[in-house]
Amino acid sequence: MAEIVQVISGEGEFAQSDVQQFVENNALAACKTNYQVVAIMGPQSSGKSTLLNHVFGTSFTMMDAMAGRGQTTKGIWMSKSPKVADTTVLVMDLEGSDGRERGEDDTNFERQSALFALAVADVLLVNIWCHDIGREHGSGKPLLKTIFQVNLKLFAPEPDRKKSVLLFVIRDKTRTPLPKLTEVLAADLERMWESIAKPAAYKDSKMGDFFEVKYAALSHFEERYEDFQADAVTLRRRFSPDGDDSLIHGEEKLPGDAFALSIRNIWEVIRSQKDLNLPAHKVMVANVRCEEIAAEQLRAFEQDQAWTALREEAGAGAVEGFGGRAAGLMDSCIRGYDAEALYFDASVREAKQGVLLERLLAALQPVYAAQVAAQQAAVMATFEKELRLAVAEGGGEGGFVAAAAARRAEALKAFAAAYSRHLRIEGTPWDGAAEQAALAESLDAYVARVRSERLAASLAATEKAMCSKISGPVMGLLETCAPGMWPRLHAVCRDASAAADRHLKRTLDGYGLSAAEAEELSAKLRARADTAVEGHVREAAHTRLSRMKDRFQDIFMLDESRAPRMWGPRDDVPAIAVQARLAAASVLSQLAVMRPEAAGAEQGDAVEAAVQQLARMAPSAGAASDASSSRSATGDTSGSGAAPAAGPALSATSSGAVDVLSAASWPGVPEECVLLQPHEVRTTWREFLAYSNALVQQALSAQQSNRLASNRMPPLWAIVMMLVLGWNEAMALLFNPLYLLLGALAFLFCRSLYTELDVEQEMAAGALPGALRLSHKFVPALQSVVRKTQSTVQQMLASPGPGPGEAQREQRAAAYAAGEDGSMRQRAGGEGQARRTASSSSGGPNFTDLRTESKKDL
Repeated sequence: MAEIVQVISGEGEFAQSDVQQFVENNALAACKTNYQVVAIMGPQSSGKSTLLNHVFGTSFTMMDAMAGRGQTTKGIWMSKSPKVADTTVLVMDLEGSDGRERGEDDTNFERQSALFALAVADVLLVNIWCHDIGREHGSGKPLLKTIFQVNLKLFAPEPDRKKSVLLFVIRDKTRTPLPKLTEVLAADLERMWESIAKPAAYKDSKMGDFFEVKYAALSHFEERYEDFQADAVTLRRRFSPDGDDSLIHGEEKLPGDAFALSIRNIWEVIRSQKDLNLPAHKVMVANVRCEEIAAEQLRAFEQDQAWTALREEAGAGAVEGFGGRAAGLMDSCIRGYDAEALYFDASVREAKQGVLLERLLAALQPVYAAQVAAQQAAVMATFEKELRLAVAEGGGEGGFVAAAAARRAEALKAFAAAYSRHLRIEGTPWDGAAEQAALAESLDAYVARVRSERLAASLAATEKAMCSKISGPVMGLLETCAPGMWPRLHAVCRDASAAADRHLKRTLDGYGLSAAEAEELSAKLRARADTAVEGHVREAAHTRLSRMKDRFQDIFMLDESRAPRMWGPRDDVPAIAVQARLAAASVLSQLAVMRPEAAGAEQGDAVEAAVQQLARMAPSAGAASDASSSRSATGDTSGSGAAPAAGPALSATSSGAVDVLSAASWPGVPEECVLLQPHEVRTTWREFLAYSNALVQQALSAQQSNRLASNRMPPLWAIVMMLVLGWNEAMALLFNPLYLLLGALAFLFCRSLYTELDVEQEMAAGALPGALRLSHKFVPALQSVVRKTQSTVQQMLASPGPGPGEAQREQRAAAYAAGEDGSMRQRAGGEGQARRTASSSSGGPNFTDLRTESKKDL
């Protein structure tokens, strides 16, 4: 059984998907242009479907004579002929014309379908009864005349290029010879063609320029059924390319895969053509009068005082009972129209009533919209107040989401009640659903805005607290910038962001956070933590020089117990300086580039190696020169304080490390991770070297001074000569107590004067400047020592007479007085501690012991 598809429905709708599926099922695309389209037109119940089924073997629905005569085919149907060989024949069965189902005035579709068949088909069968030949309407002349005329206007065919075949099939032929019948039909067609209004381009054209007219006759279907079948077979042979009097021609046409698109476009063009829609006279009269009546009723409505008053009240605010009053005014207008248009065509009357209703709704719509907006604003104000109050109270049970949902439901319920009571207008399509949906969208938007604000505020507060928590540990780590600083920074950042994330999730519990939103907030916290750490690191990078100085001082100026270094003779100043400089270089390497947690170790190791290379290259020579000058001044050539040589720097460079002296950028380090470019590292290191060299030079000077202060013993030969040459004087002093006492007093006096002058401090600036300063201070210092000595002697004389051994205690008291004053001045000097160390190491008297012994004697 051949497949059948409805191309166009009875209401004029084109079945695009069904036609496309039909084309695919019948492999029309593979046929290319080797296919033919055959259509049939004619009066209703004239046997068109029966003819097609017998000629082409299709299975279109045929009229059941026993059920009565009526419409069988509705719309346009199409099938493929299974009986025609050598070519693909598509057969279209059209709805019959002049049917009682559509009536006398509904002739638009039959004109459209006939024009469609004429434009699409290669062969158009015109089914005509033999006894209707010579009649005006029975033979379908008005329909043919209309489609011929519109075909020229719409499709502008080219003469003699593609001729459609018009095959007039004469049904139920009689004894009248076929040539006589065709003669009548040909004459009628010529007169018809001459009478139609043709475009200027076709003014002198003939019907034969566009159409090839053929004829066929079939016997009576019921009375001579066998002859009818024979005639059908004969007619079928004419649709074969090699058949007698073949109707198939090789005109150019579109390929099969474009067939569905082509016929759809043709139908759209035909549907838009108004020349095919020619209404009846009473319909035209009804159109004019109903339009006038509708305009009069609309004018009366707009001028009605009740409507004017209602519109003014609505402009001032919400109006109670607005919907009922507006519905009454509209109903009065519609009733007036119905009363005056009662006796006109019903279809026209109803159509114009719809137009009037649309115009009334257009006039009413602005006022209605203002009333709806006022009611929505009132509901929104209440909703916002209650939601803000609920948020301030914590959201109650279920949190923010539950509170918002409950108040949203209350708001929608309140609006629905207000709409039903005041805004509902009976007889209009406005049922409040769209308004309710718009309000719901506004409520949801407000809830989303409040939720977003709360999320943003909570996130900002959490970020602020997190940054405060990060600042302390990060700044502590950046104070020293010790090796391994970056993993600890990442750990601090990670722990702080995790704690902040947990706090934020607890704070936002009840806000209905989705997994994506939670992840987004966590990502923002991690990013903010990274930004906070980065900010501190960049600030540290800007103050890198001061941090390097602090780190250098911590190691160079303080010993292992964190006490200030005194720079004794055994301290290796160059080695300590190299160690302190390497620590400062570590600070610089830590602040040169940022090291992401994922891939920070590799790039950090390369930068650190480069900076350490720089530190070992430049300071080594300086340290070596400092050590050399120190050993040459003291005569120490053992080399115990020698700094490392420059050999490691050369080997580091040769092993493939970054040469920071010539590099323009850090290889393999992204630009956003660079804090200090190599040239900035070089500049900073030069500035640091100038500072550290000054401190090292001061330390070496202090060590030299301490070494000189501790080496106060005369040479051995001098000691031998003093023993040989001063033996007699020494014996005289030993055997004469008076000389011994005077010598001791003179030594103590000179010692006190030495301390009062602060000779070591003054000579540290140089021999000549020291001598000049001492010359200015000698007289005041001498006077001060004399006064203190006199005061001590007077105190001793004022005391009771001395007993046995008190002479020795008096001597010790005088020495104590002189020595205590000198010690106080020694502590007031900038290098007091160094001088006390030097004094104790020089073998001179220890005044602390003297004071202790004097107190015991007293």
